[in-house]
Parts: sequence; C-alpha cells; structure tokens
Amino acid sequence: STAYYHARRANIARATWWAKYMGSPYVREGLLFPAEELQYYNGVLPDGEPDRIVAACDVAWGGGDYLSMPVCYCYGDAWYIHDVVFSNLDKTVTQPLVEGKLSQHLPHSAVFEANNGGHEYCSTIDTRLRDKNVRLNLTSRPAPTKTSKIARIVKVAPEIRKMFFIQPKYASQEYRAFLNQVCTFVITGKNEHDDAPDSLAMLVDAISSNFGVVTVMERPF
Repeated sequence: STAYYHARRANIARATWWAKYMGSPYVREGLLFPAEELQYYNGVLPDGEPDRIVAACDVAWGGGDYLSMPVCYCYGDAWYIHDVVFSNLDKTVTQPLVEGKLSQHLPHSAVFEANNGGHEYCSTIDTRLRDKNVRLNLTSRPAPTKTSKIARIVKVAPEIRKMFFIQPKYASQEYRAFLNQVCTFVITGKNEHDDAPDSLAMLVDAISSNFGVVTVMERPF
C-alpha cells in the first residue's frame, strides 16, 4: 500500500530507497548537496510579504534534458524555493507550465538562460503573458563561457545549502524529482543530468548580482 512505502522510505537510507524501490541508483561519494545537509520547511511561507520573488529558468526543449525553473521567495537572507517547473517534455508542454507558474507567483524578476535558444523561449513566454495582460520583468542572459557548469554550481554551493526546500512529504511529484536531481549531483564522477542544480546556481546569481548601472545625468531637453 501507499502507507507501507511511505513508512519504508522514512526508515531506510535515501540511497537504498532510490536504488531498490525507485530504480534510480546513485553514487554516494562526491555528493555536493546530500539531502541530510539541506534545509527544509513544510511549504508554508513566513508571515508578511516577501522582499522579492525571483525565478530562474534553465531552458530545455525536450529530448531528455530537463527544463528547470525554481521560484524563490526571499525574506531577507532566508530564501524559500516555493515552487518549480521541472520537465523533460517539449515546449508544447513546458511553455504553458512556465507561463502558468509566472502568472501565479508574479515574480519581481525572472531570468532565462539565453544559450541554446533560451532567448527565443523567453520572448515567447513574454508574448504569451502580455496577451493575458500580465507584465513581468523577464530577461535572458547567456551562461558564462569561460567557466564550466560544474564550477559555476560549486561556486555558489554554500548559498544553495542555505536555501529552504519543501520537505518531500509536503512536495509535489514534480518538486520531488527536482530535489532528487539536486541531491544526487556529484562533483567526482559523471552526472546524467545537472539541470536542477544549474538552475539554482542561476537563481543565486539572479538574486545576488547587480546587472544594471544607473547614472545620474542632466536632462537632455
């Protein structure tokens, strides 16, 4: 029964659960984000309005790669990953999902990775939202070419470990799949997929970095 498997999952090692019952074994050595080292909450946000809501989307077009878009609610230095889009299906499925989550959460900003057609994807989402009279700050930025993906993720690993993730028992199946990819990411060995941790690295960059410069000048007219 479902209750039986919930009890088994709660009483055996995570690696054993995924190998024996989920058919998805992973290597324990070299994990960058072991599940027991992450912070969790029950899916209920703190009282009051967040300082910022930020989304970051690692774009994919299907074919095995995952589109990954975490949505973060920022309360000071406390960052809550309150929702995700996580799917390896094509754009006919993922674009409505991304559009729906952005319409639901209305983030103050959302960044899309521009590589591999991400700029086009961002533009399409922007058009779809505007057609529904939803206007958001959407931008697309290329990933740095001088730094490897794994190096970018490792660089911001301390910030990711400080994030709050929904406890699996309160999370959706999609969210749990996202979290599993984060928790099975290794720095010694080969990762079949790294889209979830890469999107979190993008998110840290979007929250922490200043991409604009404001200069005070006299009016030209």
